[in-house]
Amino acid sequence: MSVFDSVLGLKSFRSCKDDTIPRKSMGKVLEAGRNAPSPGNVQSLEFIVVEDEHKKEFLSESAGDHRLEEVPTAVIILGDIDRMSRRFSDHMAREACNAEAACAVQNMRLVAEEEGIGSCWIGGFDPERVSEQFGVPTGKEPLDILGFGFSLDEVERPSKFGLNEVCFYDGYGNQVGSAFDGLEWKGLHEEREIYGKKAGGFLTKLRKRANKYL
Repeated sequence: MSVFDSVLGLKSFRSCKDDTIPRKSMGKVLEAGRNAPSPGNVQSLEFIVVEDEHKKEFLSESAGDHRLEEVPTAVIILGDIDRMSRRFSDHMAREACNAEAACAVQNMRLVAEEEGIGSCWIGGFDPERVSEQFGVPTGKEPLDILGFGFSLDEVERPSKFGLNEVCFYDGYGNQVGSAFDGLEWKGLHEEREIYGKKAGGFLTKLRKRANKYL
């Protein structure tokens, strides 16, 4: 499977098996996170792998997401805000850490998918409570939580805006092409479906008019 196909096929899950994830597979997932792009090459991220049942229950309660107590493995992604602030201003340091964490999340989820492992990206938790529970030092902060497991009930991918609706050339509002140019973009199934219907409707109207005068 190509990287492009992996990106388009990436899904979350509602529930998963409790089967243990092999350490070799999780090692690859963590390596993918460690090798994420880093602003200024500060490399601000650290990872806490959580397999203890009680601690997963705590994460589930803290985040308000039942999946975190069901998964065999959860990973807390930490950002070293202090280290990043030595390279950027205090205001920019947190944003830079969040940007690095987002890159790591995508890397880890894609590699997990390649290993046959489902994943879910969890936010909306109390970082102070999580820091206290897991002994996170001052100056470092939990940014994201990922749950990993063998999916039982995948979440269908939501529909996305068509490329011509969100992509512009050389200035806002300059679309990549006309409606029929969209058909030439390989792999953009949404564009093909949308403009295929438009073209089909146009041909139907044309036939009706032709039959009227012939």
